[in-house]
Amino acid sequence: MRRRALALFFICAQLPAARAGSPDPCTPPSFPLPRFNAATFNVREFGATADGKTNDTAAINRAIDQCNSAGGGDVVFPAGVYVAASIHLKSNVRFLLDKDAVITGAKEGYDAPEPNEFDKYQDFGHSHFHNALMWGEKIDNFAIVGGRVNGGQIIEHDPKGKRIGDKVVSIKSGRNLLFQNVTHETGGHFVYLLNDCETVTIDNVTIKKSRDAVNLVGCRNVQLHNCRFTGCGDDAIALKSDWALGRKIVSENIYVWDTDLETACNALQFGAETTGDFRNVNFWNIRIGRALKAAIGITSAYGGIIDGVNYRDITVKGAACPIFMRVINQLRSGDPNQKIGAIRNVKISNLSVTDCETGEGGFVHTSGIFGRPDSYLENIVLENVKIVYQGGGKTDDIPLKNDPHKTQTTPSPAAGFYVRHVKGLILRNVDLAFKVPDPRPALIAYDVAGLTLDNFRSQKSGAVMMRLEKIDNFTVENSPALTDRKAENVESLKE
Repeated sequence: MRRRALALFFICAQLPAARAGSPDPCTPPSFPLPRFNAATFNVREFGATADGKTNDTAAINRAIDQCNSAGGGDVVFPAGVYVAASIHLKSNVRFLLDKDAVITGAKEGYDAPEPNEFDKYQDFGHSHFHNALMWGEKIDNFAIVGGRVNGGQIIEHDPKGKRIGDKVVSIKSGRNLLFQNVTHETGGHFVYLLNDCETVTIDNVTIKKSRDAVNLVGCRNVQLHNCRFTGCGDDAIALKSDWALGRKIVSENIYVWDTDLETACNALQFGAETTGDFRNVNFWNIRIGRALKAAIGITSAYGGIIDGVNYRDITVKGAACPIFMRVINQLRSGDPNQKIGAIRNVKISNLSVTDCETGEGGFVHTSGIFGRPDSYLENIVLENVKIVYQGGGKTDDIPLKNDPHKTQTTPSPAAGFYVRHVKGLILRNVDLAFKVPDPRPALIAYDVAGLTLDNFRSQKSGAVMMRLEKIDNFTVENSPALTDRKAENVESLKE
């Protein structure tokens, strides 16, 4: 244990320094926007009625076909309500919607879910793309600008093979996509399901009600900003990577900023579908008004390596769990060489959490940072973080070798942070407060190599502020009520 820990000390001690000179990751990228020819194709001229009753799918598809065949341009939707089912998206087409134009999902008439030999590796909704209000495959240069695009009669659960829509916008293997100034008053299982898409811009998009808002599955070069996603029953922004396309796909260079989120589930979420790896993902200036699971959630479940994630200037009000990171070994994929995933190089800075709410199980969930003995979380930094919990927990001196994932269904033994199996964890300028006294330790950590508490503060209601076991290279400085330490090895400590 000590020889292993000593080696880990030298590795972990150099990780922050190696990244210190990196450019600020929270800077808007300069991904290009798609460009379109000047030709226009008015859907009314192709037979669309926009009367809110007639199914206009065939007319819209005729306009798209003509636009695509002519080399591209704008498919124009004048004011009116266009009822549709399974609009077929094609390359070099931009939808331009009048401010009073609405495209809404019909009750029936959707394309059947296409066969997928890999559908056993993820749920039905992720496995099929054609049963949507609009869908496209292998398209390049497509945009929706303006107006309203509503789910209408599409459903928020799996249709189980029936020809019923469950997605608003569904795109598989798309390039150069733009969704701008669009309002979705209702959604479905997903508003946006984008799988294997590259160079995507989602700008000034409003989602008022849906199950999931945006699922980015194996996507690269994404910029999402100035958006408002509320009324979500499940994940608001979910980064995923599944086996729906029969291969591992890397997700990288994803930037999300200046956005407001409210959800009954997770606000900013990785997984659980995590077959491929994730690299260079950045969130900043995010306001979370409600998250009844996790405000910030990172789960590697299917073998993906999540490496290089930055959160900055995040304000949370009403989360059931402020921060939740974990590695589990579900390993749902067809990869013959699958192995457990990992989470490393994650930084959360300038995070403020207030008014924590009761979540699943009837209690507020403590923030959890959980690796495994076969996959330690590595180089996790929390800086300038303030969390105000409800408090009122009960003392619980359970053995720290017990499975921490039970804290999803039962209260945690820690009041603020429960940490296990980590290599390199820095808590700098972290302040925990409780509306009512909480007798549990603010911090519980087990099996951590390289733990630094720098200006770590917490209200102390019980006998101890922290409880530690099997901690190597433990440093404490500038932390009221705690003893200063420098690179100590701790077998067991209560303080």
